[in-house]
Amino acid sequence: MSTVPHWSAAPELKRLRRELARKRREPIRIIIATDPTRPVRSLTIPRYLPAALLAASIMLVLAAIGLSFSTWSMSGNLAKLRGRVVAMMQISDNLALRPQGIAQASMLPRAGGFALPLHKPSGAQGRFVLEGANVGERVDVVFDLGTGDLDQASYRAVRHLLRCRRTGAEIPIDPRLIELLYGLAQRTGQKLILISGYRTPGFAAPNSYHTRGMAADIRIPGMTALMVRDLARAMGVRGIGYYPRSQFVHVDLRDEPFFWTDLGAGEGGADPELEGDTAEVDGKNGRIPDP
Repeated sequence: MSTVPHWSAAPELKRLRRELARKRREPIRIIIATDPTRPVRSLTIPRYLPAALLAASIMLVLAAIGLSFSTWSMSGNLAKLRGRVVAMMQISDNLALRPQGIAQASMLPRAGGFALPLHKPSGAQGRFVLEGANVGERVDVVFDLGTGDLDQASYRAVRHLLRCRRTGAEIPIDPRLIELLYGLAQRTGQKLILISGYRTPGFAAPNSYHTRGMAADIRIPGMTALMVRDLARAMGVRGIGYYPRSQFVHVDLRDEPFFWTDLGAGEGGADPELEGDTAEVDGKNGRIPDP
């Protein structure tokens, strides 16, 4: 009796699996046969390319959403920062316009480490004329003699006149400087010619009081620079620089008395904007301390 050979489907199934696996790994082939006069062309695209393009598109969309959110967040932060800067400028203006009232409320320290002197408004007004050299600007300064407070129009005009001539920048001007200039004008009966007021750091000597709104370089018509220097010393001004060639006098609000003479270039020489007080008054550049 013959025996029927045993047949198993396992080998055939393995073969079919191998063929299917090979087909899955084959690239995508696009056949182009639109023109019968030309041979058939085909484009082969890796099978993973569509998935990669889809993933890249999703990443680009997510990146765009993230950038949009960052831009919106930065816009909000910039708006807040702009509001803070405006508020700080308003506070600075109010401090310069009404220093005594603010000091009384919060006892803010001044440069010398002491609080602002408190005065009651007297109602009397001080007036003098401040004129900018070579700019054709003139300010009729009006302020309260009891408090030293400038009226708003005078304050803004003085602040603009004392701006940095190089950059146009302005800062609040110490009201004690206005009182000092008023004292010079009152004793001479003359207007004051402003050579330089505020200077942006970089256009002034290190530690210059010009960068703090606490110094001015001036001339007084009908008086020599020597006469103005001696008058300022007689008034008790603590920071005085004498410029005999340029014919102007520097006055500032420093705490410790210091006086110097600058023998540098005169008119047509060194730029007066770059002259003025310095921490190195030891004979360099023609600057010598006065006894």
